[in-house]
Amino acid sequence: MSLVSQVEHRRALRALSEDQIPRQTLLRLVEAACLAPSCANSQPWRILTVDDPERLAALKAALTPGNYWALKAPAMAAFATRLEWDARLDHGRDYAFFDLGMAAMNYQLQAVEEGLIAHPIAGFDAAAAKLALGIPEGTVLLTLIILGYPGDASHLSAKHLAAEGAARHRKPLEELSAFDTWDSQLEPPPDGGL
Repeated sequence: MSLVSQVEHRRALRALSEDQIPRQTLLRLVEAACLAPSCANSQPWRILTVDDPERLAALKAALTPGNYWALKAPAMAAFATRLEWDARLDHGRDYAFFDLGMAAMNYQLQAVEEGLIAHPIAGFDAAAAKLALGIPEGTVLLTLIILGYPGDASHLSAKHLAAEGAARHRKPLEELSAFDTWDSQLEPPPDGGL
């Protein structure tokens, strides 16, 4: 599969099978993540793969209600970092989050190659999740990646069921990129954003 094809096939789907994911497969995801580039080769990411049923249940208890679908996940990965583990440059250019993001993308692309759904989420109680995983104070648990093989969608809400098969929507390139200098089209509309 070409890289562009893998990127196109990576979707944040929610219809998960509860089938276990072999440890060797989970290790390949981590290996792909750890091959990501980082500023001065700092590799500031830390990845906790959770597949132990008891620990997984404690982590699932930290999910927000909108992530009910993730309760079926046979595994999750927690991506954490600290700003001081990477370059901290002028104008707020803290590279830890950027470099962790590159590792997380490698992880997701390897998941596509393995036939898995890898759905990153922000919808969790970070303090409760850190407690469940033993993550020390001062470490930022940036995201959880929900993992599973594709499964039955019958348990999804109407909204999520519609999203499973919906066409992918992306902003036009001219809203996201320009050549040589800043362009006013790069500014989000006043009501845009999250």
